[in-house]
Amino acid sequence: MHIIQLLFGGGILLLLLTGCIRENRDNCPPETAVRSVVLKVMDTVTGRDITENGEAGGAELYLFGPTGEYTGHVSVTSDEIMHRIPVMLPERNLAGCRISAWTNVGAGQQFHIPDDGSRLENRAVSLFMEDDTYHGVPDNLFFGQLQLASAGTGMPEEVTVVRKNARMHITVRGLDDGVPEERYYFTVQAPNDGYDFNGKPMAGTATVRRAGTFGPNGDFATVGTFNMIHTDTPDDAETGVGVSLYERMTVRSADRLVAAVTTDDDGMPISLPAGQTVNLLIDVGQEAGISVRMEITPWNEVYQWEIW
Repeated sequence: MHIIQLLFGGGILLLLLTGCIRENRDNCPPETAVRSVVLKVMDTVTGRDITENGEAGGAELYLFGPTGEYTGHVSVTSDEIMHRIPVMLPERNLAGCRISAWTNVGAGQQFHIPDDGSRLENRAVSLFMEDDTYHGVPDNLFFGQLQLASAGTGMPEEVTVVRKNARMHITVRGLDDGVPEERYYFTVQAPNDGYDFNGKPMAGTATVRRAGTFGPNGDFATVGTFNMIHTDTPDDAETGVGVSLYERMTVRSADRLVAAVTTDDDGMPISLPAGQTVNLLIDVGQEAGISVRMEITPWNEVYQWEIW
């Protein structure tokens, strides 16, 4: 008897659904369109599409509802990005949802995996502490955000990701090269120590320490470039970035501060624009005092300072 009732009920449901399809009735069960995205990787400084070179690695897509609450997660492989393969999103109503896309999230920073109750404005990235004083440097992160359309069209929507961090290279001229280079070191203090899921820098002082080496012309410079959390353009030096050079002294003496700068010679505060390289030249050999020059170059491009 129960079997007959189930068969009868199922038949009625099938007839109702068939009627919905034929008559396009408004009370039919809603259909969930399959939504997909493709990732595009851009160098915003040069305007080049670098999707196919694999530099961005794999990606993690975090979905947030129209009011900013976390709703889900999708992983994307490097091959899917490089070959522009559409990535399927969860089959549910995604109208107005936002995607927070992060790539190259390796071991260089702490990534805060969202959970129930997380929101777009919550912290996504934090720098690790290497010891009690100094932070580590982050990976070459890429970030992008997309608000999905109110309805799917059957075609994938595009998420554009760009380099998220800034890069730095520091040169000091006029140092006593008779002092062993391992006794000198740089510190860079920045006003941000991570990002939220909107990709905005989060307030929190980060201090990075970097070694240097003497070049053939006697300049002392960082070994290559290094990554930093980018900053918004500061209104004044107090909200910008501070760069210091120290000489390590004996264990019984505090390290000697050789130079500390927050602006260049034109009074421009040091800031860290995303996707670009900040090159500093600090000349400590000037009779009138310390001179500071700053040049912004494309990603990982070291500016060649003229010799005088």
